[in-house]
Amino acid sequence: MLFRALAYILLGWLLMAAVAGLGHVFELSIMLPSTTAVLLVHLAFSREGELPAKLAVATVLGYLEDLHQGAPLGTLILAHQLTFLALHWGSGRLALHGWLSRAAAALVAVGLVDLATWGTLMVLAESMRIPREALLDGLWQARWHLLATFLVAQPVWLLLDRTLERLRLQSSITGTKPGAGRERAGEQVVGGEEA
Repeated sequence: MLFRALAYILLGWLLMAAVAGLGHVFELSIMLPSTTAVLLVHLAFSREGELPAKLAVATVLGYLEDLHQGAPLGTLILAHQLTFLALHWGSGRLALHGWLSRAAAALVAVGLVDLATWGTLMVLAESMRIPREALLDGLWQARWHLLATFLVAQPVWLLLDRTLERLRLQSSITGTKPGAGRERAGEQVVGGEEA
């Protein structure tokens, strides 16, 4: 799980930098997609790894988001941890099949991150001298964040799958072992057993 965790963290950092760079180059003023929300969904619904190790990855991704967005340290860490735990709970009850379910799960994830962040900042608004009206306006603007994340969910998911496959940290997307399904020369395979 160590190398897999490092792959999630490194890819998360690179995607954050790429999205921020593209936003700066194209002078985008709307909220950009949250690639870490897609990574959280992938992490929560993957079968590899134990909960504490996965939660540590979610914590590091939240820390990187804190640094990237300039949020008060710990705000996005907490939001990512709570979101991951909710997604992990959901992964025991739901299965993601196809791009639409993955994109919908990413939409839910980014919604949870945004709500947890907003709630934390609302509680701390007075002590941090943040106008509550600005936070309410920001919550309304989060709809663009949700839409952008929904749209990039499938490409980010496929990029992560391909990266993990290339690093040999995951079997192919279909879930089969490399070479499975091929018949050996001269032998007939029936029901998974040699005939």
